[in-house]
Amino acid sequence: MNQSPYNFRDWKEFIPDIESVIRQINQTAILSVGITPYTRIIPAFFLNNYSIYTIHRSSDVDIMESYLRMHILSDYHPAIAKKIHGTGYLIGNHVFQAFLRSFRPMPKLMFYTMTEKIAQDLNRLGIPWIGNDTKTFEEVKYKGTFRVLVKKLGLPALPSEQYGREAFLGSSFEELWEKNSGAFVVQRADKETGGNEGTFFIHTKEDFVRCVQLLQADADFQFVVIAPFIVGQSTSMLGCVMPEGTLSGPLQLQLIDVPQSLHGVPPNGIFFGNDLGFTAWEPEIEVQARKVVEGIGAHLSKQGYKGIFGIDFLYDKKRNKIYPNECNPRFTGSLTVHSLMMLELGVPPLELFHLMAHLNIKSSYDFEKVNMGLRRRLPCAHIAFSPQNIPFMNLPLLAGVYSFDPVQSVLSYKGPGISLADIKGEHDFLLIDTVPSMKTAIEQKVPRLFKFIFKRSIAKSSYEIDKEAGYLLERFSLSLIEAAKEK
Repeated sequence: MNQSPYNFRDWKEFIPDIESVIRQINQTAILSVGITPYTRIIPAFFLNNYSIYTIHRSSDVDIMESYLRMHILSDYHPAIAKKIHGTGYLIGNHVFQAFLRSFRPMPKLMFYTMTEKIAQDLNRLGIPWIGNDTKTFEEVKYKGTFRVLVKKLGLPALPSEQYGREAFLGSSFEELWEKNSGAFVVQRADKETGGNEGTFFIHTKEDFVRCVQLLQADADFQFVVIAPFIVGQSTSMLGCVMPEGTLSGPLQLQLIDVPQSLHGVPPNGIFFGNDLGFTAWEPEIEVQARKVVEGIGAHLSKQGYKGIFGIDFLYDKKRNKIYPNECNPRFTGSLTVHSLMMLELGVPPLELFHLMAHLNIKSSYDFEKVNMGLRRRLPCAHIAFSPQNIPFMNLPLLAGVYSFDPVQSVLSYKGPGISLADIKGEHDFLLIDTVPSMKTAIEQKVPRLFKFIFKRSIAKSSYEIDKEAGYLLERFSLSLIEAAKEK
């Protein structure tokens, strides 16, 4: 296997007993399980008893196998792999259960998100796992209850009102427009965070009619929360609940409904990535966001929650305030690139602290020094695009490092790559995160396909990226569409 480009011994500045910490973690065999393997790569840079189990082979899996042990279901049971569409389906499969029984001792399974059903199945089958009991994050799981908690804790609260199904469907566009002094946002208050289909930006009557039609057709819909549309930026901040307190990262710009990523799909609050180099706000805003993350983290800690979570914010540029919008009690879409950035800066990533918390590993680390390190930033960004209109892969696209010549508009493949350390030139970027193999079907009900990672800032706002990044997204997506038509 390839040598990791990072040396955990360099982290002694932050964790003096880092060698003891790593040795203790390595005493537990950890198997990270999920549909998207690349987002689980970070622990492989500092652990040797860590492996990943995924469903399908992709181009980036071929590269990842050089760094760690990979277990790919489709390599041995392609028919079964085609039927698996989520982690929950996998746990109940006899082939997966037999695979686990082949280990002595059985590894601990690590999940990035946990449901009550998965936890029940794991406990019933006697499978050890790393994650949080769903009871520890019940109050933050839904947008409606999260907003109530924010007010209860005395944190900055977004002006909003909750509506039951009948009350909302009986409301008129004109009534809600007047009540919110203009454009407004409708969000499912009873739906688990993390999806994009539950958010509706209402700028016109047509937007409202479409929103009502979609929600009316959803028999499970019971509550929505409605808030004024805020002109500003969508942002997020990572947190990690530790026995010593809550660690936090920098405030990150979220890339939402970027036209080149949407591919003609209606804008619906779809998250496509983050830009860590974009900081169009005063330092005080970061302090405000940090206080919210620490407040929510303290509450989660009292419930027994451990490790990583994320808070999404709306930055109100006009009032120079930031409001928490939702909580993601799991590994978030912003985590991987933040951790890659930490590795570049020589700071231990949040995944290390997550494992320390869940495995009850003691350390003499300096909490405040670690916190300051985790808030550092480099100019880097990642962005995905919608897979709609790309039903199958008919382009021999390789994961890894690409280089773009903006003068000649020439794109070239430089070779395998997996981290920011592999990006050398100003116009280099990574194409990574479940790049489909040739002739494979591409699932259409997911909001994002593989991502581009840049070692520079690409954002002009939450909704706009620079010309070069936009051109690259369009060029790749159009090439995929054209290749699919040639079948």
